[in-house]
Amino acid sequence: MTRPRSGPPPTPSAAAALPTVRGAAPVLRLVPFAFAQAFGRPPAGVWSAPYVLRLSGSRAGPGAAVALSWRVVVAAAPRADGVLRVGSIDRPDEGAEFDPAGDIGPVPDWVRPVLAGTTGAGGLDLLVHTDLPDSTGLSASVPLSCTAALIEAAFYDAAADDGRRARIRLTDPLLGTVALYARPGHVMLIEDAAGEPTHVPFDPDRLGLRVVLAVPRWADGDAGSAEPVDHPAAGRPERPSPPARNALAAGAIEARPLGAGGSTIAVVPGAALAGVRRALVDTYTRAGEPAPRVLSASVASPCTRVA
Repeated sequence: MTRPRSGPPPTPSAAAALPTVRGAAPVLRLVPFAFAQAFGRPPAGVWSAPYVLRLSGSRAGPGAAVALSWRVVVAAAPRADGVLRVGSIDRPDEGAEFDPAGDIGPVPDWVRPVLAGTTGAGGLDLLVHTDLPDSTGLSASVPLSCTAALIEAAFYDAAADDGRRARIRLTDPLLGTVALYARPGHVMLIEDAAGEPTHVPFDPDRLGLRVVLAVPRWADGDAGSAEPVDHPAAGRPERPSPPARNALAAGAIEARPLGAGGSTIAVVPGAALAGVRRALVDTYTRAGEPAPRVLSASVASPCTRVA
């Protein structure tokens, strides 16, 4: 197991894999460029998938969830030798190289969702970028397994369609369904992993709401786990943490701790956004901690190929 080896300098044709849509996010240009630097050839495609926030229910049961605009981006190309090579812009020293048909052995935790989403149908080079560290409580495992599955299907299963996408192996089938079938401006009601999801209109931007995430600076490092963090089951509400209480007092309509890393997620009216940001920052700094990163997101599109 090694990190992806540097190959020869990329050829000018590497630029052909860069998204050319006007206004494309810079990361959609950075990831394929970094892929060419890491693997010595341009990617054959680029995929993007949303982080998913569970709004109600538990991991094993039905509930509601929404895809957010924080995303995972993966550049990929097929290989003829069956080998799977996985690298990360965010973890440059933690790549992996192995033959899925052989003895895989230990792999970094963040690579496990990639293995879960693939079947070993053929070799792949993959380079990953994640918008958030796992310690935020919004795990990258769901978007990573979705993108890995769709990438493998794109290169090795020409008959793949939406039905195929719904049956691919995912680390979390319920939230994976949301990542695969999300619609902008909607939340999704999920009954079970095999059932059809129900889309319910919910457009925070149109309603003047923002989804806000406060991440402690000490949580920016890798928490060492890519496993999903569950929302508590319905009927067992969490006790608000000090940041959540202060966000609610400043005007948030919902706020709760997210995972074990000290992050706080909130839904905030636009008019209260500045006050909630100040309340979140003050909560951490008054406790003697660095000011948190305060990020905002909208309701986003599903896992898709972007180049």
